[in-house]
Amino acid sequence: MPFSSLQAVVLAAGTGTRYPELTSGIPKCLMPVGPFPMIWYPLHTLQKSGFQGATVVVLETQKAEIQQALEKTPLTMKLDFATIPADSDFGTAESLVHIQHRIDRDIVVISCDSITSFDLEPLVAMFDQNDATLATLFFDAEEQPAVQIPGPKSTKHVNERELVGVHLATNRLLFAGYFSDYEESFDVSGRLLRRFGRLCMYTRILDSHIYVMKRWVVDFLANSRHFGTIKNELLPYLVKKQLSKPKAPPESERATSEYNVNVRLDDIFHYACDGDVLKILKEKTNKSTPHSSDIIKVYAQIVPKESFGLRVNTMTNYCLANRSVLANWTDIMGAGAPPLISSSCDNKCTQLNLCAVADNSVLEEKTSLKSCTIGANCTISSKTRITESIIMKGATIEEGVVLENCIVCENAIVRQGSELKGCIVGRFYVVQDQTKAEKALLAHSEACIEI
Repeated sequence: MPFSSLQAVVLAAGTGTRYPELTSGIPKCLMPVGPFPMIWYPLHTLQKSGFQGATVVVLETQKAEIQQALEKTPLTMKLDFATIPADSDFGTAESLVHIQHRIDRDIVVISCDSITSFDLEPLVAMFDQNDATLATLFFDAEEQPAVQIPGPKSTKHVNERELVGVHLATNRLLFAGYFSDYEESFDVSGRLLRRFGRLCMYTRILDSHIYVMKRWVVDFLANSRHFGTIKNELLPYLVKKQLSKPKAPPESERATSEYNVNVRLDDIFHYACDGDVLKILKEKTNKSTPHSSDIIKVYAQIVPKESFGLRVNTMTNYCLANRSVLANWTDIMGAGAPPLISSSCDNKCTQLNLCAVADNSVLEEKTSLKSCTIGANCTISSKTRITESIIMKGATIEEGVVLENCIVCENAIVRQGSELKGCIVGRFYVVQDQTKAEKALLAHSEACIEI
């Protein structure tokens, strides 16, 4: 399926409520991951896969800042920004409905926090070859390394374990839920087993928030108004609807499609059957695969273990993303990977190991940096030692500072001689001379948000 027949939509209006210490005052999608903002990675994935452009959904109040940040990256694809109200609390499905008028064909939807080295072509091919309603990508979550999270919280957010059933012979997604939805056991429909014979249940994979879907699904969402999110509401609904067929409504509520099949105007089959689906059913029923006559079909592609895939939706995953991106830069970026160290930075550091340094930052002599992300316009003074830390744009680290497993947010200052381990320094905060701290949040009160 040529990518020109698909429209790419990147959802970037989230506010990062799971790590407010970092996102207070800045768009979540501009959080630094390696040398680029987080949103750059899904856009790069689309560009690498062959897309020439994408629609980026952002909050109205953040559009200019995000647009300016992306103009400084090595993207060549054309970006069209669509906005949603700043005071809205739209889920992913509601965001698609809000920009419905700007969607004119089948779409690839990708979240701004999805980072992967996997090429989207196999997922798109699966969608096209099977005339799928929706195809989704899952990441392997079995071998993610443990990371120490900076800050004072003793508990960490853990991605809720998913329960996913796939028919391996066809890659049909037949079961989608969470472990927390069931106490000790779960039931699988006998009708489903009779249709497909067997399914493989996965317990160590995570939804990537990357979907390919029919254009008519957006119309259905707009008219049903019952779905807030794609992952938790729309996807399970479509999975369950796969074994269903249109029901004949009462005469007073009937509408006849061009193929003379009666459907209810308020039912999903009204949207599915008004396309080419019925024509395909008439021509191919019992001629292709055993399940080609299904009107609604959901497919799953599981990213192979050798490919990188991660959603940066928690503090844990944010720290993991920065370290993983640095360690797997060439694999994630592919051929022609941009450099980790910007050519515009003033780098006098001779001990720079596995680090990313963004534009216009200054690294003085006699500094030691290992496994670090240094944002744009930062100053790292001499005699500093920084390990496994994230320094966001505009931050200043003065002479003789030691940082280990820390996050220093935008425009913060760490004064000379300070030693911080496992700490978060909030935006514009000044850590005074000779401060010694461990597992602390050093921030102005408005940044200390608990949820």
